[in-house]
Amino acid sequence: MSTVAESTTESTTPQSPKGRFPLPARLRSWLDDPNPILVKELRSILRTTLFIRFLYLSTGLVGLIVIAFGGGMAAGAYTPAQAGQIVFQTFFTTALMIICLVAPAYAATSLTGERETGTYESLILTGMDPGRVVLGKFLASYSVFTLVIVSFSPIVGIAFLFGGISPWHVVLGFYGLLMVLGPAVALGVAVSARLRSTRVSILLALIVFAPTSLFATIFLAVLGEPAKSEWSLTMSGPFWFTEALSMRFFELDTFLLLGVMPLYLFGMIVWFLLASAIAGVRPAAEDRSTPFKWWGLAAVVGMIAIMFGVCTLFDSHDIGDVGVAFNVAASFTVLFIALLFMNEPPLPPRLVEVRRQQQGRLRKAMGIFGPGAASTTRFAMILVASAAVGSALAAAAARYFMFPGHHEHAQFDAGLVCVGFGTAAVCLFALNFGAYLRVVLRSGVASRVLTLAVLLALIVIPLLGSVIIDPDSLDNMDDDPPFMVRLSPIMHFILGVDIAEDGGAHRMLEMAIPIVVYGGLAFFFWILLEARVRRVKALVDAQREDREARAEAAASSRPSFIPPSGSGFASSGAVTESGAETGAEAGTAAGTGAAAEAEAEAEAEAGTGADPASASASDSDSEPEPGSEPEPGSEPGSEPEPGADPEPGADPDPDADPDPGRS
Repeated sequence: MSTVAESTTESTTPQSPKGRFPLPARLRSWLDDPNPILVKELRSILRTTLFIRFLYLSTGLVGLIVIAFGGGMAAGAYTPAQAGQIVFQTFFTTALMIICLVAPAYAATSLTGERETGTYESLILTGMDPGRVVLGKFLASYSVFTLVIVSFSPIVGIAFLFGGISPWHVVLGFYGLLMVLGPAVALGVAVSARLRSTRVSILLALIVFAPTSLFATIFLAVLGEPAKSEWSLTMSGPFWFTEALSMRFFELDTFLLLGVMPLYLFGMIVWFLLASAIAGVRPAAEDRSTPFKWWGLAAVVGMIAIMFGVCTLFDSHDIGDVGVAFNVAASFTVLFIALLFMNEPPLPPRLVEVRRQQQGRLRKAMGIFGPGAASTTRFAMILVASAAVGSALAAAAARYFMFPGHHEHAQFDAGLVCVGFGTAAVCLFALNFGAYLRVVLRSGVASRVLTLAVLLALIVIPLLGSVIIDPDSLDNMDDDPPFMVRLSPIMHFILGVDIAEDGGAHRMLEMAIPIVVYGGLAFFFWILLEARVRRVKALVDAQREDREARAEAAASSRPSFIPPSGSGFASSGAVTESGAETGAEAGTAAGTGAAAEAEAEAEAEAGTGADPASASASDSDSEPEPGSEPEPGSEPGSEPEPGADPEPGADPDPDADPDPGRS
């Protein structure tokens, strides 16, 4: 028998295939259990006649445009190679326009359509993680428009009839279309996760992406002109980079500027938009800031690495000035990171705190960085300071790495110190000021708007004041700026660029005034934020303890269960005592449920930033104290009459609001 059992066990145990390399566990799980949202969306989309009609109509439109331009070029005074390049640019520009107009609008219906058809609740109740839902919607829309791009591919063969292009040009052109498709779809999904109306989400996605893509296309075409003279290119138009990559892919400048940087920029944009969509789908009682924190870490590390790599491309005459100029441009990214982490409620969600108690020591220690207003601000302060100072250090490191014997290291280092530390001080002030406003005003949008308004006022008012006092005070801004301008949030830019151009490293001491001012303000608002959060936590804890004490007192004051006289249960004293004990246990359970319900309400208020003091006042006005005397006729031994009002100690209705005084 044992031999038969062993043979049966061996035959039913799955054997790993011999001679095959085992797949990683995560990849195997993706293949064995694909995203159900992706499968559902692809099945429903590919079976609709509307998609098939759009497919052949768009392909026909692109074909007509390319044939019309191709015929015009062939009849004109262009060489066949020039005509082929113009047809190539026409094809990919037309395909880019279709993607930029249709892809965001289509992706904007991914979640709003679920809400309007009434299937959004069932989608959330499936138990899938919000990240998996958002990723499924994104991959479905991206796959659909990838199929559209593939359907366009035969039309580009018309350009081969004229010449002037190679298969690598076509492959890199489709690579550019797929790269642009990512932000287009991600923006639509992010807008769809935040709004409830399909029409509004489509309109907003088009308003945001269409002008942005048009500006980016024009800017890319303009950059092609200096690239033609620098790299000896012959192709004009927004897809000139295909010729540069096909000819100079292994050159360091081309690889960094046209290979690494676009991947980083588009990847960060897609990641940020998907993180925003996940935060929109995830309930308010859960952690919403962690996806943005991972994005912030990756963005800062990538920004520092790209700063180092791009600065190494310049010669000894330009590398110092370029490093300072790039750090000035990078300061806007640092300010964006500071504005990003201003929308946290005072306390973390109660669900996160409960889960953290069941985790290890390392995960518990990471709780000092969020979620919650104070802890998230601590994390953002480290991130902002690292981004500002790290970018300056990367530019200086690239200069020392490429030209160790540069004779102007001192002045360029002084300029980078001014820009880096000045940016850190100003952005830390903006971060702490905005986070404090968020806790006080309970609105992330209001805190960001007011923070930007204060920064703009601090820039404009000193300039206007200096001009009013002395009309000629701004003539010598670089060498002797007015005292009011020295307190401006852009003074470190002015001083850093001036030191890098004209020298004078001793002027770096002039940055002490704005650094001390904005650094002191940042520290002041950080202390106010920490104190405010501690006060809110103390009030919420006191409210929670008060609710639990009242629930326990109410449960203990409830009468025990006494069976009616004449019933079979009253014949045995033991049975009566057991019945009383059962009633007491039921009352205790009801009191525990009331306490849990009251605690959930307190957590909801803390998570949304509500002031617990007002909630506590309404509780004291609406509920009777546990020590109040019962009304006449409510002795423990008396039985209530049928249809009479319940006694003060009786169990409340489970469907009723436990706190009638709460608004």
